Amino acid sequence: MTDCVEIALTSDTSGQHWSTCAWDVRTGTQLMTYRNGGTPGPNTLHTINNRVVVSGSLTKPLLTAWPINRQEPSNVKYMLPAVPGAVAVSPDGNYLLVAHGHSFNVYNLLTGANMASVSQHYGKVTVLRFTDDGSHFISAAQDCRVIVWNLARTVQQKDSNRMLYELADFTLPVSDVVVGKGGMKAILAAVSLDRSCKLYELSTGRLLLNVVFPVALAVVAMNALETELFVGDKKGLIYSCNLQSAPRSKEIHLQQDLLNRSVFKGHQKAITCLSVSMDCETMLSGSEDETVIVWHVKTRQQLKLLPHKGTITNAFFLVTPRAMFDQSLDIPVTYPPFQKVVLTRQEREKISFEVPANKRSLRSERLDALVGSVAAGDSEKDGKVRELEQEIEKLKTINQQLFQQTMQAITANEDR
Repeated sequence: MTDCVEIALTSDTSGQHWSTCAWDVRTGTQLMTYRNGGTPGPNTLHTINNRVVVSGSLTKPLLTAWPINRQEPSNVKYMLPAVPGAVAVSPDGNYLLVAHGHSFNVYNLLTGANMASVSQHYGKVTVLRFTDDGSHFISAAQDCRVIVWNLARTVQQKDSNRMLYELADFTLPVSDVVVGKGGMKAILAAVSLDRSCKLYELSTGRLLLNVVFPVALAVVAMNALETELFVGDKKGLIYSCNLQSAPRSKEIHLQQDLLNRSVFKGHQKAITCLSVSMDCETMLSGSEDETVIVWHVKTRQQLKLLPHKGTITNAFFLVTPRAMFDQSLDIPVTYPPFQKVVLTRQEREKISFEVPANKRSLRSERLDALVGSVAAGDSEKDGKVRELEQEIEKLKTINQQLFQQTMQAITANEDR
C-alpha cells in the first residue's frame, strides 16, 4: 500500500456514536467524527470544497452541514420538501441537487434559492452524479432510466433543452451510476438489478459495452485511469473487469467460473458502496454486513476492516482536507436556508451572488508548501525562509558578477 494522501468518509444506519466518521485507511483509526446530524441516507453524504460536510437524513426531510474541523453541526436548519433520496454537490460548490420521490430540486448554495424543480422520472430517484467539470449531471431512478442533464439549461428552466437524452436500455431499476473524467467526453457506467453493467459514451449516449453478470448488481466504481471497472452484487462479492482488453462484440455474458478469477471475497451481505483511490491501488467497499473493507486492488487482499454498527450507507475516499485538523481555524457555514418556492424567470434574472476570492497568491501558497514540507514548527519554518532569502541574494550577486565579467570580455575583444 502506497503512502496515500486520502482518508475515508463513512456513515451507517445506526447513528449511535456519530453521524459520519473520517478514517485513516492505513491504520484504521478514527480521525474525526461528525455528530448530532441524524442518520445519513444512501448517496447523500458529500463535502463542499473540502471545507464543509453535508448529509441528507435517512428518515427526516433535513440536510445537515458541519465545518470540516468541527464535530457539531451548523445551527442553520436546511429543510427539504421530503426525505432526500439522493444528494449531489457541484465541483465548484455553487449548486446542490436534492432528490425526493420521482423529482429533484436544484438549489443555489450561496443564496439558498430554489432554482428549479424537475419531475421527469416515473420512479424514485436514487442516484445523482455531476460530471467533473460541473456542466452536466446524471440522474437515475427506479423507472429503469438514466437521464443526462445540462445544468445551465436546467437552471434557466428551458423545458425543451435541459434534458439532453435518456438511456432506457435497462429492464429493472438502475442501482448505481459512475462518471469518469473529462467532462462530457467521459465514460458513463451504470449497473442494474437486471444483472447488466452498461458503458456509454457520455457526449452522445452511444452504447460502448454491455457486460451481463450471473447475479444482480448493486454498485459500480471505476479507477481514475478508466482502465478497470468494479461492480458489487447483492450477495457480497465484488468483481473487477479490465477495460483495456477490447472485446469482439458489444455484449458479453460472463460465467461464474470466469468471474472467480477476479473476485474480492470478504463481505457476507450485499455491497452498498465502492470507491477507488487516486493511485488506483486501494479500494473501499461497504456492505449490509456492517463493515467497511480496504482492499489492495492488485492482490485482492484485505488491508483493513473498519467495523460499524449498522448497514453502510456511504463510504468513499477523500483527499485529506488541510483544515480538518486545525481546530483554531474558524470555518463558517455561510449557506442560508433553502427557499421552498421555485424562483420565477424575473427573479432568476435579478439574483446575484458574490464568489469569495482567495486573497493569497499562488506563489505564496507554493512557498508555504515548500517550507512546510521540511519544517515542523513555526521557528524552524521562519529559519528556513531566511535561509532561502539569503540563498536568493547570493545567486543574485553571482549573476551580477557573471554579467559584468561577460561585458568586460566582450568590450576587450572589440578593442582588439
